[in-house]
Amino acid sequence: MHNAHTLPRFLSRTGLALATALLASTSLAFAADIAAVRVQAPAHAAWASADAVVEAVRDTTVASQVPGAVVQLLVRAGDRVQAGQALVHLDAQAAQQNTAASVAQAEAARTNAQIAEKELARQRQLFAKQYISQAGLERAQAQYDAAQAQVRAAQAQAQAASAQSGFYVVRAPYAGVVSEVPVALGDMAAPGRPLVRMYDPRALRITATTSQTLAQNLGSTGQAAIELPGTGRIAIEARQIQRLPTVDSATHTLQLRADLPAGLEGV
Repeated sequence: MHNAHTLPRFLSRTGLALATALLASTSLAFAADIAAVRVQAPAHAAWASADAVVEAVRDTTVASQVPGAVVQLLVRAGDRVQAGQALVHLDAQAAQQNTAASVAQAEAARTNAQIAEKELARQRQLFAKQYISQAGLERAQAQYDAAQAQVRAAQAQAQAASAQSGFYVVRAPYAGVVSEVPVALGDMAAPGRPLVRMYDPRALRITATTSQTLAQNLGSTGQAAIELPGTGRIAIEARQIQRLPTVDSATHTLQLRADLPAGLEGV
């Protein structure tokens, strides 16, 4: 969605106070057209302008929670994906074997618990006929309790191993558009290493960098306008402009932002 030649323009004007145009440059890889912001004094002063970009409010770098080799890339830049859709498959052979071993251990624990349960029932019958002591019954009860605890531990381990296996399929956290796939087949994934970058095109904003003086004169009343190539002028209220609280000490500039209306995914 890059456009190096056509630039959106942001215009701003106030009625009683100076209005500042907003929207500053960003480093987002998928940021679209650059905009210009214009501001006009109450009387008949000329418009001021500043370069700006269109960006997504929600921009996500998707990474793996586990290490593993990339064995399948299911998307590429520009693809639209749904929430939960598989993006990347990692080599999960070791994890699958660990899961199988954990399931087998859980089955063995359940078998031992069944044997302990039958033994406890037999010991209770013997105790009722006074063939064994209270201590003998308590030992059978303790063995049964221990077998049940082993079942719960084995089941928890099997569930954890199964969940771990699920981490080898990297999925989209929400519906959106893939903007970058910085890995190739055979690359080693590691926790925190970017695998896919994606964004939500339904929520966009425009950000501009402007002078500190102009931004300080931005009033809460008045109107502003954003011009985007192929879209025309979009009017907004000055109070909808967000002024970021940090100022660049070298250039004495700061960033201004405004949300774009819905339905402008193409920009």
